[in-house]
Amino acid sequence: MRNQRLLIQCIEAISSEQLESDPMDNKDLRVVAMAEKCRSILSKADHADKQLPPSLRQDHLLWMCDKIERQAENWPDTRLHRWIGFVQAGMIANRVLDLNATKQMFDKAKIAHADSQSDDDLIDHLDPNHSFDLEIGGEG
Repeated sequence: MRNQRLLIQCIEAISSEQLESDPMDNKDLRVVAMAEKCRSILSKADHADKQLPPSLRQDHLLWMCDKIERQAENWPDTRLHRWIGFVQAGMIANRVLDLNATKQMFDKAKIAHADSQSDDDLIDHLDPNHSFDLEIGGEG
């Protein structure tokens, strides 16, 4: 009886630690929401460009959306931003979205998953008048 109580206490302690350890923050939720929206649009697209390189084709972009959704809690923000940006670029290359539609889609996700901190890095690359630093490697 005593062992059972100890076991239950251990399980409860582990469960509460896992819930508190690293919950998905609003930035992660925002990127996941964007990936879900991209997946929805890509899966309905019927005019994808078959002459693009394999990494820009619809099936690869859908795979990337899946990876983003599954790995959002484990990946650093910079990787999530690079990946969702690549999916965005692929959708524009496939003429599934134009730049304005892309901005609107991501603005909606930003509003839906707003937090108190600004996240300009997520949309800076959409502004042709904004220069930004390119971070290469070393981040996982």
